[in-house]
Amino acid sequence: MKKHISIEKILLTCLVGVGAAVFLLPLLWMLSSSFKTSMQVFASPFRWLEENVRWKNYLEVWTSPDVPFWRSIVNSLIVSIVSLAGQLVISSMAAFAFAKIPFKGRNVLFMMMLVTMMIPVQALIIPRYMVFYQLKVYDTLWSMILPNLFSVTSIFLLRQFYMGLPDELVEAALIDGAGYFRIWLKVMMPLTKNGLISTAILAFISSWNEYLSALVFLPSSENYTIALTIRWYIYDTAQQYNLAMCAAASAIIPIVIIYVTAQKYFEDGIAVSAVKG
Repeated sequence: MKKHISIEKILLTCLVGVGAAVFLLPLLWMLSSSFKTSMQVFASPFRWLEENVRWKNYLEVWTSPDVPFWRSIVNSLIVSIVSLAGQLVISSMAAFAFAKIPFKGRNVLFMMMLVTMMIPVQALIIPRYMVFYQLKVYDTLWSMILPNLFSVTSIFLLRQFYMGLPDELVEAALIDGAGYFRIWLKVMMPLTKNGLISTAILAFISSWNEYLSALVFLPSSENYTIALTIRWYIYDTAQQYNLAMCAAASAIIPIVIIYVTAQKYFEDGIAVSAVKG
């Protein structure tokens, strides 16, 4: 039996290893292409590393006079951080209300909110364009930030955490004279640290990688986010795929850092939210 189990584990490990290698191939190709010339990217036969490694590709991307990558980084950070802060506050308050505050029609209202997740994002582009144009936030970073302040997914995840907390905490705080806002801020929210961190990671990645909204609402190059800068190198007349890969490789650095540093909280948060409720 032990031998049989060990063979199964070895086969499973090999299968997972092959799957991981398949998923890593595009990443490795991206890194390899970022150190080549534009002609060498699709050269045949393919070589993972050329004799002359072009480190200056990264310097050219970061200091480009047309679309400097550092400015795109700043724009994306502004959008992601402001969106993240607002989304956590709004989603946490809404999740607490749906989980712990009894009011008539609570479950019906929550289900109606979940139904909105079925609406394609593309169907909302034109209404958003009309609203943003009237509000005079079109072609500003606010056109990216405002839609990200509300997230049904974040509300759903955090609601699972709040439902896992005992109702006696709320009842005891009410007896002591605390209002619902104070209960949320002082009692309940500190107990959902893992949920807030996992939600924050998902919200940051979503804002960081947003492409469609940026393509529609940010036509000016000075407002380009990272996604639009990468697109600019691909759709430029020269089609500089090597520089596009440099920009893409630079863009994933913050995501990797955030996930590595907060991996434990993220995994615990997703696991708990999946079984509570």
